[in-house]
Amino acid sequence: MKVPWIAKNAIADKAFSLIAHFQSLAGYEITPPIPVEEIIERSLGLRLIYDDLEKKLGSRDILGAIYVHAKVICINERMFESSSEGRLVFTCGHEAGHWVLHRQYAMDRPGQDEGSAALVCHLKDAKKAIEWQADYFAACLLMPEKEVRKAFNEVCSLEPIVVRNVRGGSEPGRRSEEPFVEQWPYIAAAMCEAGGFSNVSKQAMIIRLQELGLLVNKTRKRMNWQSLE
Repeated sequence: MKVPWIAKNAIADKAFSLIAHFQSLAGYEITPPIPVEEIIERSLGLRLIYDDLEKKLGSRDILGAIYVHAKVICINERMFESSSEGRLVFTCGHEAGHWVLHRQYAMDRPGQDEGSAALVCHLKDAKKAIEWQADYFAACLLMPEKEVRKAFNEVCSLEPIVVRNVRGGSEPGRRSEEPFVEQWPYIAAAMCEAGGFSNVSKQAMIIRLQELGLLVNKTRKRMNWQSLE
């Protein structure tokens, strides 16, 4: 499904507004870890369930689905077999993003009826605009910019980290004072601890730091994301 372009700041504003709405309902300040499941159910008024979507929809690469008319978000329960809490929570945030950003387009699609899944998320579609937008919404929801920058200032520095080396030290046993790519898991872990992002994966945190320009990779090396789980 094609969707219109949405600016990053507009997506971030919608995520912030959702947190603010839940905060008004809850009656206390919402800080990380962001309770995304409660937000889905209380602020969005949706039912969040877990089901075997691979069996139900006949595909092995499904992460979640939204039944717009029924107001249901369904997460593939098979993710419990191989995914971390961070991945599961991010998927919930991703589906919340689809609801906020895209449900109207799903309802307007021809052939949709009250019993059909209006939006189904496949791994193979991860690079499509609709999926990127939902990913960015989830990142803004789970890792609000203000809290991320505060934690970064506490554990790293007031200035962005520019990474020009893959690993530390040009000689065996010699440590480099310059930041390097293989430090990323430790940076992410420190960020999650300092900011209270206990339901966020290290992979998601590293991506968020790069999106905000706080971690700049000048090398051609890309982290093996499995090492960040």
